[in-house]
Amino acid sequence: MKINKIKIKNFKSLRDIDIELNNLTLITGVNSSGKSSFIQSILLIKQNEDKFYSLRGNKIVNINGKYVKLGNKEDILFEDAFREDIEIKISNSKIEHNLKFNIQDLKINNIKLLPEKSENLFNIFYDDFQYISTDRVEPKISYNLSDEEITRNLIGLKGEYTAHYLAKNRHKSIEKNLRHKNSQTAQLLENVSLWLNEISNNIEIKAKIYNELQQVNLTYSYSYGDNTTSDYTPLNVGFGITYVLPIIVTILKAKKGDLLIIENPESHLHPAGQSKIAELCAIASAKGVQIILETHSDHILNGVRIATKNGVLDSNQSQIYYFRKEKDELETKIDKINIDKNGGIDSYPKGFFDQFDDDLDRLITW
Repeated sequence: MKINKIKIKNFKSLRDIDIELNNLTLITGVNSSGKSSFIQSILLIKQNEDKFYSLRGNKIVNINGKYVKLGNKEDILFEDAFREDIEIKISNSKIEHNLKFNIQDLKINNIKLLPEKSENLFNIFYDDFQYISTDRVEPKISYNLSDEEITRNLIGLKGEYTAHYLAKNRHKSIEKNLRHKNSQTAQLLENVSLWLNEISNNIEIKAKIYNELQQVNLTYSYSYGDNTTSDYTPLNVGFGITYVLPIIVTILKAKKGDLLIIENPESHLHPAGQSKIAELCAIASAKGVQIILETHSDHILNGVRIATKNGVLDSNQSQIYYFRKEKDELETKIDKINIDKNGGIDSYPKGFFDQFDDDLDRLITW
């Protein structure tokens, strides 16, 4: 089930916020404005998933685990809150789940148990929920294997098992709507290569498992007319290819109803590549994959706007939030921004992707 709304109280700079999620939600804003805190609050729900299933056992919230490491407990309470609980709610029109805990001993004071039937679970609780962090795996000659992650249709939080996933699932069929326009089949590996072509022309990817070494190798080659280059390791291909590969695989393996959280999809990508990744996100979101993007890129924003204007994504399927802090204030303020059917923006708060215009004004001022 899709998450429609998230309410957060007293978590870091998020004093009391209420955000409605859509198929595609963009989280933007200046540094240290609360964007990462918002993502962390969602991951904290996932990290404490086991607490939602049982009336018994440990009811201490885990703030340092697989999905998020928050360090000292004193650092996560809103600065001006005094002995108040931290509360995170996820909901839609049918159900709500609530995690409420105090900062003194991290004891959970309120939690709503999950329904037994899996079809009534929020997509954050799916086994194959995928989060791709901004700190992604670096280029290597070989990558590790993880049968546990691959069996669950996962590629790791840093995309570190992307190579293994591709090698094991290269012939797996992806959703029809996610196929690249030039694809001959619905096979994952072919479509990954074609979407990578949108980032780096004429590229083709290969993945091979070496069980005796317990590793998997990725290689890339380039075709120019009748000529094909040798196979190159990721060490000898543009850094952006390694960084974007987990994002492309994450989206192509997704199915309707899934939740994907992706941080900084624009990292190390040329502006044209950023726009193409936004287009791929729009295509997936239009068909029911729920995606949250945390981004600093106006090219990602404009890619979504163009996809909306071109009819790839309905204007009522996206939402933008601009996180900011007023001068001398601790609390995060959030502006809600909408994209209309023509790709237009209904408001431009100060600081919202306006640096280009500000710089241009300085350049043309005599």
